[in-house]
This record gives sequence, structure tokens and C-alpha cells, in this order.
Amino acid sequence: MKKHGTIAIVGAPNAGKSTLTNALLGQKLSIVSPKVQTTRNSIRAIVIEKETQMIVIDTPGIFIPRDDKILERIIVKSAWQALRDADHILFLVDAAVGMNRENLRIIEDLRKENLPMTVVINKIDAVRKSLILESFAKLSDLGVEDILPISALNNDGVDKLKIFLSEKCVNPEWIYDEDQITDAPMRFIASELTREKLFLKLNQELPYSLTVKTDSYDVLDNGQIKIRQTIYVTKESQKSIVVGKKGSMIKEVGEESRKDMAKIAGAKVHLFLFVKVKEGWMNDVESYEIMDIEKMPKGK
Repeated sequence: MKKHGTIAIVGAPNAGKSTLTNALLGQKLSIVSPKVQTTRNSIRAIVIEKETQMIVIDTPGIFIPRDDKILERIIVKSAWQALRDADHILFLVDAAVGMNRENLRIIEDLRKENLPMTVVINKIDAVRKSLILESFAKLSDLGVEDILPISALNNDGVDKLKIFLSEKCVNPEWIYDEDQITDAPMRFIASELTREKLFLKLNQELPYSLTVKTDSYDVLDNGQIKIRQTIYVTKESQKSIVVGKKGSMIKEVGEESRKDMAKIAGAKVHLFLFVKVKEGWMNDVESYEIMDIEKMPKGK
């Protein structure tokens, strides 16, 4: 009998939430980079496990935002709003970090939501077994019963986790088409993919303060897709870095982003990138009209 449920993956920044979302889905959807707070908005992946349709919500990292940082406050708000739409919470912990003060604070806050919760220890391939056992002991002391170790990057334990989560889904029927992998608009996904490539290629050179807006997303008569995007930075010097020598960097970003877009869309993509300077956009409320943050659908 077909059934569904909504699972929110939450945790501190860089715990591996997006990597796990992609692993559960079995393909690339959420963007991943070494930068903290790469994920700025929640995105839903529609995962099928036999007769169960799991709506897996990849949320931004939960942290304490600084009062003067509007973007940080919006990111954290997005995470909390997403988990409140869920039937079950999956709290992801980086095995190398363990149950530190930040994760203890998060788990106490999550308990106040009165939602069923499973704790997953991620990145077990990167630490000693003693550290994993230490986290298990601390969680057991807190009364947590459902604890699973995995490595999302290596797909270790992910299939077992998928089966485990499917058993937590009890709502009747499916709410999305069988071949649908997300309810996010493609123009939003396109913006995210380009931002990911920028973060991956310019991790050291470029600060956190950039965003990408998809200005137009047109499906042509021949089925191909034409996309125009603007990359916003805060300084002229940053614009030069993004463009690169003789346009080499923006060309590389465009080529790699276009390939990912084509895979997800299932069609040939023509991508045109432009770079603009918008000083102080991160601390100007009106500037958020250039971003897709907080404009995502909440599901059906």
C-alpha cells in the first residue's frame, strides 16, 4: 500500500545534510561545497523506497545568527520553518565534531518541537571508532533511542537508513508523481548549481557574500532550454575574480553548471552568465528581491 512522509534533515553547518540528501535520492540535487552555510534555503527531494514516498527536506545549518546579519537570520529561519513542516526529524551529527556544546543545544531545541527524531552520526569513515562510540554514549545518556552511523559521502549505511526512514512514513498515498525528484522550481535549482560551482572553484579567493539569480528560464520550441543568470558580488575586485583572466573563470563555471542543469532537466541547456556589483546586498532587506530565498513552495 502506497504511503508517504516528510523527513527534515537538520543539524549544524557542514554536517553533511546536502550530501546525505543526494545519497538518499541517488542523484545530484542539493549543492555541496566546503563553505559553511552553502545551503541557504530548504529544498525537498522526493525519494522512493518501494511503496513509500519520502519527502526529504535538506535544510540550512542551524546556528546562532548574528543580530546585524540579515542573511544569517533568514537562513536559520528557513531551517526552523522546514522542520516544522515535517513528520520526522533526522538530526545529523558530524562524527568528528561529536556531541559538542552546539549540537547539544540544537538537540534540546529540537525536542521542544515534539516531533519524532532519529540521530544519524555522519562521516564515520573519517574518525576513530572511539569517537563514534563516545557520541553514542552521550546520546544514550540523553535518552535518544534511534541512533544510526553512516558515511553519506561513501554511501555507507545509506540504504539501511532509507529503509529505516521509510518505516517512519505512515501517511496514506503518494503526493507527487513517481518520476518527480523535487518540487523546487528549475530556475531556483539552476541558480543553486551556478552558486555551487563558484564556491567550489573560488573557495579561497571569494568570500561568502555572493548570490546568483536566474533572470530568465525559457523552454524553446525544440525542447532545449535557454537560461540567463546574474551573479551578484559586493565589490569590483570580486567581479574581476569571478570573470577571471580573459573571461576564463566565468567560462569554466558556466560549462560545469550547464552540464549539471542538463542532467537534471533532461535537455540541452544554453547558459548565459553576467556579473554585477551590488554593494551591501547581504545587509539590505530590499536586496533579497534578487535572491530566491524564502520564495520556495512549502509542498502540497
